[in-house]
Amino acid sequence: MKYWQIYILGLLLGLPFLGAAQNPALTGKIVDVDYSDTLWVDQTAGNTFLRGNVRMRQGNVVLLCNLAKKNDLINVVEAYGNVRIIQGDSLTLTGDTAMYFGNTRQSKMLGRVVTLNDKTATLKTRKLDYDMNTRIASYNTGGTLVDKTSTLTSKEGYYNTLTKLSLFKKNVKMISPETDLFADSLRYSTLSKDAYFIAPTKIISKKKKSQAENDTLFTSSGSYNLNTRISNFRGRSTVRMPHNELTGDSLFYDPITQIGIARGNVVMIAKKDSAILTGQIGRYFGKTGISRVYGEALLRKFFSKDTLLLSADTLISQEIRGVKDTTRRLIADRNVLVFRRDLQAKCDSLIYNMADSLISFFKKPILWNGQNQSEADTILVRLVDNKMRTMYLKRRAFIIARDTLMQFNQVKGRRITAYFNAKSELDHTLVEGNGESIYFAKKDDNKPIGMNYVQSGRMRLHFKEGQVKRIAFLGTPDGVLHPPKEVTSENRELDGFNWREKDRPTRDMVKRVKKTVTPPANPVSTKKVPTTASMKK
Repeated sequence: MKYWQIYILGLLLGLPFLGAAQNPALTGKIVDVDYSDTLWVDQTAGNTFLRGNVRMRQGNVVLLCNLAKKNDLINVVEAYGNVRIIQGDSLTLTGDTAMYFGNTRQSKMLGRVVTLNDKTATLKTRKLDYDMNTRIASYNTGGTLVDKTSTLTSKEGYYNTLTKLSLFKKNVKMISPETDLFADSLRYSTLSKDAYFIAPTKIISKKKKSQAENDTLFTSSGSYNLNTRISNFRGRSTVRMPHNELTGDSLFYDPITQIGIARGNVVMIAKKDSAILTGQIGRYFGKTGISRVYGEALLRKFFSKDTLLLSADTLISQEIRGVKDTTRRLIADRNVLVFRRDLQAKCDSLIYNMADSLISFFKKPILWNGQNQSEADTILVRLVDNKMRTMYLKRRAFIIARDTLMQFNQVKGRRITAYFNAKSELDHTLVEGNGESIYFAKKDDNKPIGMNYVQSGRMRLHFKEGQVKRIAFLGTPDGVLHPPKEVTSENRELDGFNWREKDRPTRDMVKRVKKTVTPPANPVSTKKVPTTASMKK
């Protein structure tokens, strides 16, 4: 009887034989041979050679191949040709060659395509290490993980077939019907479809066919679910939408409902309107076209030669969607401050319609333009070519214009319409209802003539460089000219006069820039230095 036949007979009879007999410490760990077409043994080296339909087993692990070399001294198997390693009823590894280490229950598999399939996902690479104990597969030669949702590629990867969690590194790319993801490092669950980021990541959330552009997200930390497509980002993150952009220190975004919430140093950009909203909390509702910014809210609206700055406790931006075009309305609430080179304002509520360039000021508004100050219950300002052209003051209207001699020309009435020239300078005003005016007349050489006080139901005043040049009345006016000597502190001001230059917003006030006081480089001490004589005393 041939030796290999004797060996197989011993296996069939269950006799302690060869490697197992020589290494009792391996009992229970030894890789057993179930079947082979041919088998021969090198007793000197402790090697067993198997050829044809090779089947070996260790616990719940089965190894299949065409050719194998098994060393019982070190409990290592070398497998060649159509290699398959099956663990339980859920995991299959396939490749061209494999090394299986029985003592540690680890395998190293090579091939043109090495495949791991665990019924949840399929992993393909050229070189794969797999630990039967930890159930972790790893590669560093580039691999692809495919599940029902996505295809993921990377240079390095680790996949736990028990928890279904994976870690991928270097040139990570995840493609799905609705999402493209690019990262340097990524953790992913094939069960929950959650992707976790620990490195700079770019996500393209694809729109429907009817929508022209996609949403693009940028982050370095957080999670994204491929099923719900909901993002929860930590650290500085951005979602870039077709017409808007939202950035914050943390970010939530749902492309299906088009809801975005950012917190911490929020920046919201309206691309079409050349406007930027900043604050501490930002909420974006894409389907309604409404955005809200809270906490140190600030608007920057860019024009060709100027920038409008507007701050408030809360800023609300609303898209007005028409048949052919979309415009925007801005609402500011509480502690509103406005700054432009040709306009400064303070009020408690404001509406800015960008379509018709109309700004409405409510709740004790006060506006400054050059050397002019305007107050009323409600003030409306219309811009033409981004310049002030018309101002409407409704109810208890009061305009003060300071001239070159620092005199205060004043106009008040129920309603005042103020018109500005191409340089945004006050040109003329139309006063309607209980009109009163005080203006200081002077000669061409700037010598004062006196102060005119006029009452009229309706009047029109024309200005030049803050000075009243001409006045026209509808109806019979009632007025008096006071010579310079008769002008006193009691008659030189209309009732309700209040020059509030100290309240006029500056650029830094609107931007909430805190002033820092720098101490002098060499402060001079005021203490007296004791002299030798005083010390003797």
